[in-house]
Formats: sequence, C-alpha cells, structure tokens
Amino acid sequence: MFPHLRAQTMAFIACLLTLGLLSGCAMPRLIDSDVQSFTSSAAAVTPASYRFERLPSQAGAPVPSTLETLAAQSLSKVGLVAVPAGAEVTARYAVQVSLEVSRIASPYPQSSMGGGWWGHRDGRRRLLLDMSLEPQWVRHVVRVLLRDTASAQVAYETSATFDGPWSDTNNLLPALLDAALQGYPHPPAGPRKVVIELPAPEAQDD
Repeated sequence: MFPHLRAQTMAFIACLLTLGLLSGCAMPRLIDSDVQSFTSSAAAVTPASYRFERLPSQAGAPVPSTLETLAAQSLSKVGLVAVPAGAEVTARYAVQVSLEVSRIASPYPQSSMGGGWWGHRDGRRRLLLDMSLEPQWVRHVVRVLLRDTASAQVAYETSATFDGPWSDTNNLLPALLDAALQGYPHPPAGPRKVVIELPAPEAQDD
C-alpha cells in the first residue's frame, strides 16, 4: 500500500472508532460502576413501601421525573414498592435520589495523526495528515438515600459512579441505579465494582 493511502486509511479507521465511541454504538455495553453502600442502626428491610422525597434543588423537576421513574423500576427489583399518590398510607421510607453528570479529562492520552493538505518535499508530492482524536469522557454519579419515616434516621445510603465515553444519560441510568441497589438490604462492606450489561438499543422502524 502506498504511504499516503495507508495514512488516509489509518485516519479513516481512527475517525470511525472515535465516532463509534461517542455514539455508544448499537451493541451491548458493559457498565462497570464503582459502588459504595452504607447501612445504619436503623436497619433497612425488604419488602417495604416508600415515597420519593425531593431535595430543594429538585423542586422544579417534572413530577414524576425521569430519574424517579427509572429509580422506581430499580427499587422494585429489591422489593421496595411506591405508595400511590394520594393514598392514605404512611410509607416505611422516604427515598431521595440524585444524579450528577460532569465532563472530566479522558484517562487516555490524546492521539494525533499527521495531515490534511498536499505538499511538496524533496521534489515529491505528499499528503500530510494532521488529525487529533480525543474522545469526550463523562462522569455519572447516582445517589440513593432511604430515610425511615418513623424515626427520620437514614437506613440506607448508596452511590454508583461510572466514568466513560458516553453521554446518553437516560440509557445509562437503569444500569447505574441497579448497580447502586445491588445487595440491598445487606450490601458488601467497602467500595466494590459492579458490572451490568446494558443491552443494545432496539432498532426503530423508519
């Protein structure tokens, strides 16, 4: 292969890899979250009822918010059931759920490849490439807190953090919430890594 064609091919492949990384690709993903959970003297139990309790910063969010809707699905997997709105029933727990999304520096060094214009050197015509590739890197942090409504004590606190090249937050949330609640109500002590496979998005008809 001619040198300039090889350089073009390498640049094209690198571009495809970067675009695939940023889009999330139509294939399963393994979401490896860093999880840490805490219990207190007011031991968490299951099954139990709960209601969502909003922080002041969440006051303007739609009711229910996307985060609460997805959290309810994960909470149901560990035996926690939401008290219907307007029901004259006291929930066992008040649940606070929050999400932080931030851009962070990529853990991988920036790669660069020469070119983008034609030039002459030593009487020969060459294609010189100059392409810099640095994928975005995004940190998602989900926190879930259960407070006993009778005593106002925190019964369970957990968080899941995932750093990766994807920014499709709503697609990542179910895996993050499941990871945060894994082991409820008796989680392992200390930080741990929880890996959950996120299925590929279903193809949509035109």
